Amino acid sequence: MHLSFSFISAVGICLITALLVPCSHAFSATNNNIMTARPFRIRTITSFITIDPSDFDNEASSLKEKITACSRLLRDGESQMTSAGFEVQTIRIATNPFGEWLVTNKENVDERLKRFNKLLSDCDINFCSLGPSYDPEHTTTICPEIVSIAPGRFSCSANINAGDITAALAAAKCIKTISLKDEGEHLQGGLGNFRFAAASCIDTVPFFPGARAPKGLGKDTIAFAVGLENGGFARELLQEAGSIENVQKVFHDKMRKELLPIQQICVGLEIDNSMQYLGIDTSLNPSLDDGGSVAEAIECLDEVGVFGNPGTMAAAAAVTTSLQSIPGVKTTGYSGLMLPVLEDRRLAELDTLSIQKLLCISSVCGVGIDTVPIPGDVSERSLASLILDVAALACRWNKPLSCRVFPVPSRLAGMATSFDSPYMCNSSIFPV
Repeated sequence: MHLSFSFISAVGICLITALLVPCSHAFSATNNNIMTARPFRIRTITSFITIDPSDFDNEASSLKEKITACSRLLRDGESQMTSAGFEVQTIRIATNPFGEWLVTNKENVDERLKRFNKLLSDCDINFCSLGPSYDPEHTTTICPEIVSIAPGRFSCSANINAGDITAALAAAKCIKTISLKDEGEHLQGGLGNFRFAAASCIDTVPFFPGARAPKGLGKDTIAFAVGLENGGFARELLQEAGSIENVQKVFHDKMRKELLPIQQICVGLEIDNSMQYLGIDTSLNPSLDDGGSVAEAIECLDEVGVFGNPGTMAAAAAVTTSLQSIPGVKTTGYSGLMLPVLEDRRLAELDTLSIQKLLCISSVCGVGIDTVPIPGDVSERSLASLILDVAALACRWNKPLSCRVFPVPSRLAGMATSFDSPYMCNSSIFPV
């Protein structure tokens, strides 16, 4: 058999190319081009479903169908985004408020949670938000039960309206109750509050624990949204901007370029699977990697210096305005500046921050008071007052904010935390 010179040359070139291309690069399944590394990760693809009490009839056959359909569509999205070069960290499901389907018969709460947990496990879904509580009694009794179920798959929240003291006190009691639970690694040392928050004005947010299905989502409809992890990319963009006056141009140009491929995949999923695409939560979201701090990225701007000093609020406002107005990108959720103290190494090491300073910055961005360690002996009244402050800010400006704090048993303000979690670092405990 005779092979042409051109064929042999082509094979040789392919073999040489294969040897020279690093293993971290792969060939795209869609366009056969060598993919370049993406500058950020996809933290979550979150699907949203509406559950009805009848879904638990006939051995939960309808619920099984919904979870299976969600899993299939999420895996499809994960596969396509991975093929496009994006690292997808998690896939998640969020439901309508659990009071609409879980507690219609209080005797069945434990059974329904166990059945739901088993279905999620069978589909390898490790994160599921059961939406917010609208009933203070549910907040104090059902929410601690939800977050306590091993292995820590479930999250939930409590909806707080401005001035609703009863709801705020119930949320504070729930937080204190959860902090004292220690039956399992997912609860020890107050870790259970990683999966609970008091939240206001939350809708179409893909991040947990505040995620909930959009109001009015049909019972047979699956919606979805995407959340990012992009602290390193934020640093790159803000270094390039140098000044607040350049933030919008840099963000619009660079983020648009990186987000459009994700949006293209999402639109395709929407068309091919009759899903409802809600958008991308474009929030700057830190990682624990070196250079992954959002606070450190903000410090790259000339007007800031040290995060929390004068200029920080102006920078946060400029970044948030830019993130919410990226041309051609459908945004959803917070789409602001995430400042979770125990998930951002720079925030964790700053000794000049206070809860009030973080809340003040949140007035022009998001997400609220997030993963802040507080004394284990904090009173429910003080905690409720903090929750009311967050709710007042959220409702006054109609913006999604949440309060996720960790009372640490046997620890006082100024003492160090000692969490052993892959999702968090440690810091000094904040006074309330």
